[in-house]
Amino acid sequence: MKVIAILEHSITGGGGFNQALNAILQMKKICKGRFEFEVFSTHAENYAHLQKLGISSVIFSYSLMDKLLAKIGINSLWQAIQSRIKIIGSFEKKLIKHKCDLVYFTTPSGYVASLQKLNYITTIWDTCHRDTPEFPEVRNFNQFLIREKNISNYLAAAITVIVDSESLANSISFRYGVDRSRLLPMPFSPSPFLDLDKSKSLREVMIKYKLDEGYFFYPAQFWAHKNHIRILEALLILNNNKKQHKIVFVGSDKGNRPHLEEFVKNNNLDSQVSFLGFVPADDMYGLYEGCHAVIMPTYFGPTNLPPLEAWMHKKPLIYSIYFINQTKDAAVLIDPDDAHDIAKAITKSMDKDFCEELIKLGSKRVQELNDEREASEADLLVRLKKFEKRLHCWKINKDFQ
Repeated sequence: MKVIAILEHSITGGGGFNQALNAILQMKKICKGRFEFEVFSTHAENYAHLQKLGISSVIFSYSLMDKLLAKIGINSLWQAIQSRIKIIGSFEKKLIKHKCDLVYFTTPSGYVASLQKLNYITTIWDTCHRDTPEFPEVRNFNQFLIREKNISNYLAAAITVIVDSESLANSISFRYGVDRSRLLPMPFSPSPFLDLDKSKSLREVMIKYKLDEGYFFYPAQFWAHKNHIRILEALLILNNNKKQHKIVFVGSDKGNRPHLEEFVKNNNLDSQVSFLGFVPADDMYGLYEGCHAVIMPTYFGPTNLPPLEAWMHKKPLIYSIYFINQTKDAAVLIDPDDAHDIAKAITKSMDKDFCEELIKLGSKRVQELNDEREASEADLLVRLKKFEKRLHCWKINKDFQ
């Protein structure tokens, strides 16, 4: 049996890209010695990044027919026509040519609908458009409806749906009627590039970005739901109490950065706030090492990568209380609607003894999540073996004599 993983994000996709790489590395490990494995990516620049991780890849692009098949797949008239004419898009033809038996979408994708014959595993990271539909990134220009369509129509037919947690699996099963047994919780992992052997040193990174150690660090793209603004409001509160701290933001602009820059300018916070934008993967190690603490007052979850990376670098974590299931007691939990709460958390994180205890709890939480991930990987292997058995019902098994 051959599994082909699909990588649709580029490195500028931030956490989404890193999690897709983790999923690819994980599937490669599971398949080793058991199944054939290959990677297809829609971005040519990903070829080099995958090579660094010892993964070869095929670069492709979706054709107009692939896009049409993905868009009109749920139309009842088209379904009647397609049952007769049986059109297959170039994407699926390419997969079949590469002897693919099972397609693995490592990120949420509407292109599962373009598949007419091949079975698939798909991925869902959140249902935050349901939890917090007011944010522009899930409200504007039919984004809510697009997300609803993808989840409602294409999860139930998947061999397995990879999700990040038990809470998300239960939410999807309840909201969309997907069989709970089809949903497999798989805890996230830190970025595969957060390794000193692949990274620049702390000193090099501090010099490059003209930073001094001891800042608060928020690695997140500039979406409204990431809630950078509440950190800035907390800085003003602390300033009024004669307590000055610095914050470093890294991430691509998704439309919300000008709003934050205007706030910084209007409130004379320029000397305390650094906007580094998108930074290369090999700079992230140094940026984590140089910070005092990681802070993440996001509204979207139920899990995120920065908490794992904070614990990996033995840094205190300030995190949204909405996602306590990810951190347990290994973070200072804050109300993301309350700047005063964030200001108190920043002050609390300056206590050395408290931080040391928090870091110990973070290391413990990492081990717990590693154990959960190992169990989920074993479960995924069982599912793959079961699919392989059933595949033989309609495809010749050359290994069986």
